[in-house]
Amino acid sequence: MIRKNQKRKRNFVSLSTNQEISLMLKKWLKKLGGGNTLYYPGCVTRYALPEVQERYERLLRRANIDFIILPGELQCCGSPVRRAGYRQDFERLKAKNLETFARFSIDKIITNCPGCYHTLKNEYQLDVYHTTQVLSEKIFSSRSKLERDVKLPITYHDPCHLGRWSDIYEEPRRLLDQAGWQVVELPDNRTMSLCCGAGGGVKSNYPDLANAIAQARLAQVNNGRLCTACPLCYAHFKENASDVQVMEFSETLLQDGDEGC
Repeated sequence: MIRKNQKRKRNFVSLSTNQEISLMLKKWLKKLGGGNTLYYPGCVTRYALPEVQERYERLLRRANIDFIILPGELQCCGSPVRRAGYRQDFERLKAKNLETFARFSIDKIITNCPGCYHTLKNEYQLDVYHTTQVLSEKIFSSRSKLERDVKLPITYHDPCHLGRWSDIYEEPRRLLDQAGWQVVELPDNRTMSLCCGAGGGVKSNYPDLANAIAQARLAQVNNGRLCTACPLCYAHFKENASDVQVMEFSETLLQDGDEGC
């Protein structure tokens, strides 16, 4: 199914690409000249969680990060088919994306998807940053209006591709702290973090097992609130949550009327 969706739809979530290029793309094309920074949301964010993409675009703009987006141009990074063993399919996707990056003079990529981050950085050998890395450097260097008199507790889940695969642990926690949250750790965290259950093709091939893993992880949350910096983890936890509020990472940074920034 993953392979079929990518061949038919150019993404693995089985949704059609909207024809969004027109005015937005023309606007950004005017900026082309030197190298460009691309915001690459990834398939899950772009097709299943458009509100998450909108929040990250607001956060990047608020941090004064100049970036472009390429709606309708990019295909899946290829991580799902690569992990499923379809190496030739992955190489074809990689070649097409590299051609697009060259055509639009992309020399830096920012993504909120840990799977895309790891793939673009290590398989493509590009200059890639996760959103938590760039935002932790820019956006909350001083206390913002998100600061609260009393910090609310929030449990943080380390995604596999962001944590163990990419060694990004402190940036998300620092951002949460600076945004006015009290970070609570799960029993298994950082290098010992457990999978949400959705990765590695488990959700696609063994949905009952994937759900059981997510529910076991959610049962470890003691304060009723969980957040994660991976769109796949977020969507999977949210699908399985009953008495736990699941928040995508960008949501924790845009609170208290801050959505309009």
